[in-house]
Amino acid sequence: MNSSTVQPDSVEQVQAVIQDWFRGHNMTVDSALKFSRKPQGSAIDIRLPLKCDKKLRFEMKGRQLLFQFHRKKLHLELDKFQVRAGYEGNVLCLNIDSDPASDHHFLASTLLTFRNTKHPAFYTRVLRAVKSFEDDLTNSMIDEATSAPTDHLVMLEAVSSASWMCELAVQDPLIDAKIRGIGLRQQMLKTSGGVLTSEQVAELLNISRQAVDKRRASNQLLALTQGKRGYSYPCFQFDEGRTLKGLEKVLGQLSELDPWMQLNFFTIPSERLGNRTPIDALREGSADDVVSAACGYGEQGAI
Repeated sequence: MNSSTVQPDSVEQVQAVIQDWFRGHNMTVDSALKFSRKPQGSAIDIRLPLKCDKKLRFEMKGRQLLFQFHRKKLHLELDKFQVRAGYEGNVLCLNIDSDPASDHHFLASTLLTFRNTKHPAFYTRVLRAVKSFEDDLTNSMIDEATSAPTDHLVMLEAVSSASWMCELAVQDPLIDAKIRGIGLRQQMLKTSGGVLTSEQVAELLNISRQAVDKRRASNQLLALTQGKRGYSYPCFQFDEGRTLKGLEKVLGQLSELDPWMQLNFFTIPSERLGNRTPIDALREGSADDVVSAACGYGEQGAI
């Protein structure tokens, strides 16, 4: 299943995402897809004749739109918008407009979900800590944290700026190292090109999900545990539907290390490789040199 999830920030992005997805899959319905906006309005009207292609399916849950064509899915997360949907015969009519109170709506709906959580003590303590940010941080600090590219980095920026970080350092001498470790992991993931799910790797390599699991278990693929979401596979390992030449030999040398230490090896420039990262060296065909560097890294725990 080829599935993509997008959270656009503007109605222009909504239109662009939908148009690109339909055109990318060469659907006949694309020619009948209509967008319009009033001269002085911010909302966008979308008219989609669903009968133009019987293989196209549409579903709306709250502020999430789902389009499916064969095994390809597009999820549009529209928490920042007001969405109205209706039908005129076989034509789907959508009206999407920016919602100035979107953050408050999301906050309110999220708090309601906590009523049924199995871990009330955990979320109560987390929310108490989050609530303290507004009293502890200046408006400029809050704005700076909010501008971070991901929700998790927003939290990391807020925590690192909070005055009570000094108190935490007294209670836990390793707190600074833990914070730096989170930032380091984010940087490693960025250097490795992001991650793929098990399903995406199976599709990329044209093998079954079980075969992907087998390769991971036999140390032929580097996989990071992602809690309940299973495993994530750093993207650098793949090139044109195959794994990088020499990857398995390198992973064999690193087999005694945990996955994050293995990823650290691949993303840090090495003097043994002419100050290239092992990722770049593998891409440039220097597999033997990378294997040698991995052998030294495995023995010494450093490049």
